[in-house]
Amino acid sequence: MRHRLSGLRTRAPKLPDLALVARTLGVAREALSDIVLVRRSLDARQRPDLFYETAVEFEAREPLEGAREGLKPPLLLEPVPEPRAPALLAPRVPASARVAVVGTGPAGLFAALALADAGVPLVVLERGDPAEERYRKVMRFWKGGAFDPESNVQFGEGGAGTFSDGKLTCGKRHDKIAVVLETLHRFGAPDTVLFDAKPHIGTDRLVVVLRNVRRHLRERGVELRYRAKVVDVVRRGDDGPLRALLLESGEEVAVDAAVFALGHSARDTVEMLQRRGVALSAKAFAMGVRIEHPQDAIDRIQYGQLSSACGVAPADYKQTAQTSSGRGVYTFCMCPGGEVIACSSEAGGVVTNGMSRYKRSSGFANSGLVVQTLLPDFDAEQGPAVLRGVAFQRRVERAAFDVAGGSYAAPAIRVTDFLAGRDPRPLPRSTYEPAVVPRRLDAIYPRPYLEALAEGVRHFDRRMKGFVSDEAILIAPESRTSSPVRIERDASCQAPSLPGLYPAGEGAGFAGGIVSAALDGLRVARALAARLAGENAPEDPATPVQGPEY
Repeated sequence: MRHRLSGLRTRAPKLPDLALVARTLGVAREALSDIVLVRRSLDARQRPDLFYETAVEFEAREPLEGAREGLKPPLLLEPVPEPRAPALLAPRVPASARVAVVGTGPAGLFAALALADAGVPLVVLERGDPAEERYRKVMRFWKGGAFDPESNVQFGEGGAGTFSDGKLTCGKRHDKIAVVLETLHRFGAPDTVLFDAKPHIGTDRLVVVLRNVRRHLRERGVELRYRAKVVDVVRRGDDGPLRALLLESGEEVAVDAAVFALGHSARDTVEMLQRRGVALSAKAFAMGVRIEHPQDAIDRIQYGQLSSACGVAPADYKQTAQTSSGRGVYTFCMCPGGEVIACSSEAGGVVTNGMSRYKRSSGFANSGLVVQTLLPDFDAEQGPAVLRGVAFQRRVERAAFDVAGGSYAAPAIRVTDFLAGRDPRPLPRSTYEPAVVPRRLDAIYPRPYLEALAEGVRHFDRRMKGFVSDEAILIAPESRTSSPVRIERDASCQAPSLPGLYPAGEGAGFAGGIVSAALDGLRVARALAARLAGENAPEDPATPVQGPEY
């Protein structure tokens, strides 16, 4: 019989083996076989002593009831449940309706996978390039090459998550999180996504996953179209449901329904929906900078030693603070062993984010360090009230572009210079390409944001002594933490003002990371499949998110 033993504790980097399991249970080593690690998390609370908290599954040749009774918490022995089928959706739907999925980030891809497996005729429309060509264009841009407004870090196969750490953490409990992880693993994500407490894929592995997903969809008869930017929606009559999508080329793609999984940076598409009367609402988000340290410094703070010396993964961190002004400041999307990257999606604006490859071996650590916005912050911006958060983002990004010299270099300053309020000195080495240039941040962000940032940094340094150092730098701006707009939808997951339009994922305001976006894509696919089958949408309410969930 197969069993699972949870609560095993080992000194890192050692992992449990059959000998340890046998000793723990008080049985002969020969009675056990086929051990598999199913859970691993690092405990650094007693640093520099580091421990793994683990769970394993194994085969037992004899009953273990007596061993189970002798265990004390946190140890727990239980039978392994029967394996689930890797189904993304309910059984196949008898449907002849033509459905489009717009966007190939996590929400779009998981919606497409679910609908394709259910037998729904499907076309997937992506404004950018396939992952391999997109990757080449981004690398050329980072080296000082041309910027492509349609195929960049934000747009293209895989969405913005392709150029990230590939974090697979989620702020919600959901019965299908395991399905998302198992699906990514099936398409090429490393085994660690199945057992690490903080799983990640890495940009280099994500490209492989995307290629395998693409092949799977085509084998299911899905039409995948790249460089197919949607610029308008076409109704049946003046106020009727969706009839077609208009592409930038002038082609009309006839559809009966469309999943709009736009991502948080498809501003032009959101502006089009606003002009067409689709209900939107303004949403607060967060903005700030990327903070970058040498990875060794973070290791010493978190582990009391170097990760390379003790055989564990580079250290990460997560911090939050409430400032005296009432604004929250927090770190997010922390990338151990990562790089700060240029993420512009519009000409003439600088945007930063963080990325890690699977091995996290850059020698540097970076994290978003951001301040909560308030809706009144946008009152001075021009344009429709619902889009003024977008206008605020643009103003910050263009100011950074101008301050840094107009070449997609990023303005940066040492943390010590920023806190002292002095002009920046020459900068230490940074991973950001094409370049960082020493600049003050006063011309980029309003004073309340900079004051909150400074207060937050000092607070984090009290918790993580050494967080403030002469080698740490702030790189601006980190402006795309989440969408500043929500595309409203009803209980059937449709836009009430345009039946047949199904907003999904981060760009719609219902997700805050790769996993939650994938879950929302599955939720929308289930609702759409139910409609095509003539059934009511299943009860699975989505709670709108205010910010990132990692």
